Amino acid sequence: MLRLVSHTPRSGACFVVCLTACLAAATLALPAAARAKEDVTLLRAREGAAALMRGQYDKAIASLNLALEQPEISDFVKASIFSDRGIAKWRLGDSKAAIEDFNESITLSPENASVYNNRGNALLQLGHAEEAVKDFDRAVALSPNYGVAFNNRGNAHVALNEYDSAFQDFRKAVQLMSTSAVPLNGRGQSHAALKRYHAAIRDLTKAVEVDASCRACYANRGKAYLAIESYDKAASDFTQALLGSPDDQELLLLRAKAYLGARQYGPARKDLDKLIALDPEGLEPYLERGKLFTAIGRYDDAIKDLTYVIEKKPSGEAYALRAETKLKDKQPDEALTDALQAASMDTESAFASRVRGDVYRALERNDDAIRAYRTALKKDPFQDAAREALLALDEEVPPAEGAPLGPPVSGWIVKEPEPSRFVALNPKYPAIRAQLEMFGSGKPKILEWSELDDAKNGIGLLRYHAGELTGESSSELVYVAIVDLWGKKVLAVEPYSWGSNSADWEWSRYAVAVTDPEGNTNRIQLRKPKPPPQPTTSTYQPNRPQQRRGGGGGLFDFLFR
Repeated sequence: MLRLVSHTPRSGACFVVCLTACLAAATLALPAAARAKEDVTLLRAREGAAALMRGQYDKAIASLNLALEQPEISDFVKASIFSDRGIAKWRLGDSKAAIEDFNESITLSPENASVYNNRGNALLQLGHAEEAVKDFDRAVALSPNYGVAFNNRGNAHVALNEYDSAFQDFRKAVQLMSTSAVPLNGRGQSHAALKRYHAAIRDLTKAVEVDASCRACYANRGKAYLAIESYDKAASDFTQALLGSPDDQELLLLRAKAYLGARQYGPARKDLDKLIALDPEGLEPYLERGKLFTAIGRYDDAIKDLTYVIEKKPSGEAYALRAETKLKDKQPDEALTDALQAASMDTESAFASRVRGDVYRALERNDDAIRAYRTALKKDPFQDAAREALLALDEEVPPAEGAPLGPPVSGWIVKEPEPSRFVALNPKYPAIRAQLEMFGSGKPKILEWSELDDAKNGIGLLRYHAGELTGESSSELVYVAIVDLWGKKVLAVEPYSWGSNSADWEWSRYAVAVTDPEGNTNRIQLRKPKPPPQPTTSTYQPNRPQQRRGGGGGLFDFLFR
C-alpha cells in the first residue's frame, strides 16, 4: 500500500507519498537467489521508510543509502528507494537534492503517478509553481482518481493566483478525499480569494468538523469572518488557531483586529502590546493600537502611536488615522492638515477621502464634505461610512456605476460596480448593498424576494441565479442571500439548488439549518432568542385568611375578603 505523508504550511497541506510499502510484493516474484539479495535491500528500505514515518529524516536517508548500495537491485525497487529518499531530503528542506532523487525515480519508473506528485511539491516549495502544475498534471493523467495530486495542484494554482482553477482542483479533491479536512481548507481559501466569504465559511466549518485540530482551518475561517465583519466569531477562531503557536505574530495581529471590531478593547490591547514586545520595530501593531486608543478616547496616546508610525514610515493610512483622531480630539484644523496630506500620499484611498469628508463636515464646509464622500464612494462603492454620512446630510447617495443587469424584482436590481463583484440594491433599503457571490459562469439574476415574519421579522430572502456549473452537463446554480433588514447586512449566502438537486432548509424559531446537495449543513442564527419570562413572586397565601386593614366595604373590599 502507499503511505501518505502530509506537510502542512499556513496556506494548506501538501501530500507526498512513501512507496517502500510496495516493495514486499515486488520481491516475491523474483528467483530465490535474487530474492535473498533483494531481502537485504528491502530490510534497509523498510528501516528507511519507518524512520521517514517517525520524522527521523537523517536516519531514513542513511538506511536508504545502504539500500541503494546493494547490488542487482531491480529498477522498480531502486525507483521506490530514490522516491522515499527524495521525501526525506525534502522534509529536511533540501528541495533541490530531493528533486534530483525524484528525477532518478522517474527515469527508472516513468509511469508512477506518486513520484510526479512528490516532485511537484518540491518544485512548488522552490517557487516553481508552473513546473509543479505540469508534474501534478502528469500525476492525475496517470491516476485520474488521485485526490492528493488534485489537492496539491490546487496549492500550485493558488501560488499562481489562479483561484478559479484552484477551486476546481480542490472541489475534485474534496470529492475524492471526503474524510480529509485538507482539501476543504484549500477550497475554503479559494472561495475567500474570490470574495465568496460565506461559501468559504461553509467549507471551513466542515473542515473543522472533520478535524478539530486543523489550526490552519480556524485561521482561514477567522479571516473570512473578519471580511464579513463577524468580529466575535473571527476572534474565537484566531484564538483556536493560536493554541498551537501562541506567539504567531500574524495571528495575534488578526485577533487584535477582530477584538477591535468587536469593541473588546482590553483583549485587543493585550495582543497589541504583546506584538510590540515581540517585535518593537513592527509598525502595524502601533497603527492598530492608535485606532484602539482613539476608540476609547485616549487621544494623546493615539496621536503618539500614529506619529511614531509616520516618523518611521509615512503613509496615507497613518495620516488619515491621525486626522480622524485629531478630529475627535476637537482639533479640526490640525485634522484637515493631516487629511489633506493623506489624500496627497494615497490618491486612491477611499478611507482618506471619507476622513476628509468628516473633517469638512466638522468645519461646516458641507459642500466640500459631500464632494469628499462622493469621491470615497467612487473609489470604493462599498464604503458604507461615506454612504451613511451622505444620508445623514440628506444627500442622495450616488448609484453604483453601470446599468442594472436586469429588470427589477420587487424593487431589487443587480449592478457590477467592480469587475466580477456584484451587489443587489433596492431604493426601499438605501443602506443595504447585498453582495452576491457567484459560483459559476455568467452574471447574477434576481429570481425572488420574500420577507419573513413572527420571530424572524426583519429577515429577507433574496433568491438569485448564481451562475452555470459547466462540466459533463451544464447545471444552473441558485443561491439565497439571507438579508438582515434591521442590521443592514447579509447574514449568509446559502445554496438553494444545484441543477435538479435541491438544498434542504430546516427552520427553527430563530435560526435556519441549510444542508447543501452534498450533505454539508450550515446553521445560521437569524435572531437572538428572547429570554424566557421570569416568574413573578406573590405574597398572597390562599390557605391563610387575609386580614382586613380598615373598613369601607365596596367592591375592592369584597374582592379581597
